[in-house]
Amino acid sequence: MPTIGLRDIYVAKILTDDEGGTTYDTPKRVGKAITANMQNQFNTADLRADDGVAETAESRGVTTVALNTDDLSPEVQSYMLGKKINNDGVLIDSEDDRPPYVALMFRSEKANGAYRHVVLYKGKFTPPDQNYETKQETPAFQTPTVNGRFLRRQSDNKIGAQVDEDQEGLDTSIIDNWFNDVYEETPEV
Repeated sequence: MPTIGLRDIYVAKILTDDEGGTTYDTPKRVGKAITANMQNQFNTADLRADDGVAETAESRGVTTVALNTDDLSPEVQSYMLGKKINNDGVLIDSEDDRPPYVALMFRSEKANGAYRHVVLYKGKFTPPDQNYETKQETPAFQTPTVNGRFLRRQSDNKIGAQVDEDQEGLDTSIIDNWFNDVYEETPEV
């Protein structure tokens, strides 16, 4: 079913990602959602033999995300872009900023009114371009877009997950807790 909306964008810093598993900080809301454009990259190669393609192989690359919100508060920029807020409460842009790895979560309304919930497990964002424009007779809003690159987790090679809340047999606690913690698959018994 097609989606018709976007809301509730959250990020959660990765605290650990190694053979022992991946742990996350408590998710924080980014801003009011405008767009989230995701593009999965796949690289392919063909082996040509006997005047034709004999084999083909694929390799997954990164997933790029362009995330546009109404605003990025100084606290959000500090959290997801690695910027510092000094003792005066001023956000400082520095060559020494190091964006942390984060998970990205959001939900998108479907045409039937139910929501699709999406998580990407590990990625980094770069600071947004900043556009300023003088006020005209017709106001023009300037909103930030941050770009991210998401890859597989080291702990289990997983990239992301999604679920529709109207999916038959779904445990409703998954949806109820989607923004409280980063979703993790229940281990099979």
